[in-house]
Amino acid sequence: MNEILRLIIAQKQNELRSPFTIVDRDTQILPVPRKATVIMGIRRCGKSTWQLEKIESLLEDGISSENICYIDFSDDRLDFLRLEESQPTVITDTYFGMYPDKHVQKVFFFFDELQYVNKWGQFVNRLQTTENCEVYITGSSAKLLSKELASELGGRTFPWELFPFSMREFLRASGKSQTIKDIVSRDEIVAAFDEYMVKGGMPERLVLPRESMAIRYFQDLVNDVITRDIILRYNISHPLQLKRLVQILMNDMSRLISVNKLKQRLAGERNRLSPELIRDYIDKLNDCYLLFTVPIRSYNTAVQAVNPKKVYCVDHAIAQAFSHSTSENNGLALENMVFLELRRSMEYIYYYKTKKGDEIDFAVGSDSDIQLIQVCWQLGKQGKTRQREIEALQDGMVELQQKESWLITAYEEEEFHDSETGTIIHIVPAYKWLLLYSPANSTNR
Repeated sequence: MNEILRLIIAQKQNELRSPFTIVDRDTQILPVPRKATVIMGIRRCGKSTWQLEKIESLLEDGISSENICYIDFSDDRLDFLRLEESQPTVITDTYFGMYPDKHVQKVFFFFDELQYVNKWGQFVNRLQTTENCEVYITGSSAKLLSKELASELGGRTFPWELFPFSMREFLRASGKSQTIKDIVSRDEIVAAFDEYMVKGGMPERLVLPRESMAIRYFQDLVNDVITRDIILRYNISHPLQLKRLVQILMNDMSRLISVNKLKQRLAGERNRLSPELIRDYIDKLNDCYLLFTVPIRSYNTAVQAVNPKKVYCVDHAIAQAFSHSTSENNGLALENMVFLELRRSMEYIYYYKTKKGDEIDFAVGSDSDIQLIQVCWQLGKQGKTRQREIEALQDGMVELQQKESWLITAYEEEEFHDSETGTIIHIVPAYKWLLLYSPANSTNR
């Protein structure tokens, strides 16, 4: 029995309850029998904290701490498990050596940063087939975030995604009401929405001792993701060009991008990358949950391929740490916020172009249940902005045979009825849509 492992397991069993307050997450992560539960998401979004939350719920349900085995494999005392000759069976040999009677009981294994362990995939597969257990895995390596996971575990896994705090979770973390009961509670939520616009949803951002540290915090986080999850993981041969590409994409948050234009822009700065490499780097940025692209809604894959895509960041505040301040930043950040709320509950999201060429920010859902969503920071009672946004939705509803659509603003609210077509545009303030109407709220509850 390995004495270092024995010590670590025993120490953790005496420290299973978190010393700090854990914010309940809305994402319902449910175990599937004989499949490892893998929590995926960008670094520092709260994956390890979720494990602690799950452990506390087990303890509250009466599960003995001896039936819980939690190991963080980034612990330098466990470096021997990274060696090629090491055998991960020492993990279970040590645990069941401490508690032989647990072979006939259900055991809950929580493995953090398991990718550090040599032959970890084979180990997890064997563990699930030989013991009565639930296995929970989190990690920040791209290997635990990408499509390699399925091949590593041979299908014996069920992945779940965790994102930065939603507006509802942000309120919960701030100790504020999540319900609009009256004018006072509404004003408190509006003030919290303004704070969310500035701070974003990364949990650590909310506890920084100084506001001036935020930009440095976000830039360090992005550099960590690029370096550890992409450059080192894939032995990238153009690291400087990759970092510059990320800066450009951050500045283009909520805008249309094309590979050819990105290639030209990089070449103009003497940062040459082929279109194939640009596409590959964007795919890898998506795999590690930093940036996402949204194609045009079309049945024709060729149309999707030739049309530009819209780019979004995993957190609007992260992108703003790389962007130049402009008057339209609030609108772009709001659109990014709406995208991420949609992304929490659906993987396939599109934008739509009407026959007139007007853009609708989001066209989501199945063909039988399409939702058209437009985002505008300030609509106004009249003027070109109002006319442009409403006309695009009206045309989109007619073309896609929809009777209602959504127009999300910062603070404005009304119902726009078109008597000729019988359509309705729900103009809703973002704070209310995020709390009441978004698909993520109905999916996770």
